[in-house]
Amino acid sequence: MARDWEKLAGERGADIPAGRMDRMWRVGKLGMGVSVKTALLKAGNVFRAKGDARDERDRQFWMRQAEDVTAVLGQMKGAAMKLGQLLSTDQDLVPPEFSDVLASLQKDSPPMTWRQVQDQIEKNFDRPVDAIFSYFDPEPVGSASIGQVHRARLTSGEDVAVKIQYPGVRDSLDADMKNLRTILTLGRVVAERDRLDAWFQEIKQAIIEESDYDTEAKNLAEYRDLLAERPGVRVPRPYPQWTRAEVLTMEYVPGRKIDEVLMELPRGAERTDLCERFVGTYSWMLHDRYQLHCDPHPGNFLVGEDGELVFLDFGCVKDCDVRFTDGILDILDACWQNDDDRAAALYRELGFGGSDPDPGLFDPKVLRKYHEIALAPLITPGVFDFKAWQMRRDLQEFVFKHPVFFKWVPPASGLMTMRVMGGIKGLFHKIGAHVDVYTMAIDTARRAGRLTARPPA
Repeated sequence: MARDWEKLAGERGADIPAGRMDRMWRVGKLGMGVSVKTALLKAGNVFRAKGDARDERDRQFWMRQAEDVTAVLGQMKGAAMKLGQLLSTDQDLVPPEFSDVLASLQKDSPPMTWRQVQDQIEKNFDRPVDAIFSYFDPEPVGSASIGQVHRARLTSGEDVAVKIQYPGVRDSLDADMKNLRTILTLGRVVAERDRLDAWFQEIKQAIIEESDYDTEAKNLAEYRDLLAERPGVRVPRPYPQWTRAEVLTMEYVPGRKIDEVLMELPRGAERTDLCERFVGTYSWMLHDRYQLHCDPHPGNFLVGEDGELVFLDFGCVKDCDVRFTDGILDILDACWQNDDDRAAALYRELGFGGSDPDPGLFDPKVLRKYHEIALAPLITPGVFDFKAWQMRRDLQEFVFKHPVFFKWVPPASGLMTMRVMGGIKGLFHKIGAHVDVYTMAIDTARRAGRLTARPPA
């Protein structure tokens, strides 16, 4: 049986580089190329007049750079690929041309070869593959940053999905992070350096957590019980007896990625219901249960054959800081009640701007202008058109007029929550969602006891 699998596998797979020196050389070479090309572009722009031709040249340049970065990150997996995935979900952090190309890391990355798959399974269980599985599809149904997923059938008859971790993920973590930071800072791909620092801390912790599949199996069981309270939401059942640190076995749930389904659905009740179920579940987790699924990229959510919303990938979950999550609702309530002074005081209390914040960050009049841009879906009554929301462009203009907001960094307790919110916003912008999140937010604040007076609809 193993010979048949090996014959079928590896046709488009590639060995994942696992050695530290090999990975360091690949990322270092990539970083040097990005840096040199960026410097040449900027030097050339000194002699070029601003206008449509220059803008198009810059756009094409960033697309080519992103394609080079995507090709290397997709082959390396681990921290390298994880960073690319996270950047692709946040269109406010990198040029849109860059995030559009990086998004392919969520669906088009090359899988590892069958030989590596087999080695990982047999190393973790200390037995042949066919002693565990009566059937194992060598073609993965999904390739992600930490591991890839295959369909299989246990010898006891259950249809399962098996996630197999790429070799060398944890061993190469520090080297990958150091070299990737060089690419993004020297190449000036990322707009905000302070925010990049926060991202790197998040990514490192996320990979440490996600690379322990025993812990993920426990998270699956916990969130399966938790989300059973939400109608139309499902979490696969884990199989702890066939799970180890680098191999996770769980129930197989057929379905399609949420972004693909939403892109195809016409505007109407079915599309609206799916969007509301998605954002409503996240809001409920955060504000009603103070727990959070922390990886909101579209590849982690399926729409099942029966229309259920299926949550996947529980490698990174978080018990949320109650003070911060309630504080966010308090800030929204201050906005709804037009109390800018209260909003400014709340930001200061929560720790926005760091331990020694610039007083200019808390000017109530300036904060109102910031809210009109950054919180538009949550403070604008009625159905909101996320496609028309040009948050990145408007915030860039805002920060240019108010440069103190370069220091607008959320507290450590809220970094993961803010990233999740950015990921949801990125998905809704991509698919052109029309959702009344204003009313949903008011209802959430009311349930939490944070609504002082109901604002007009």
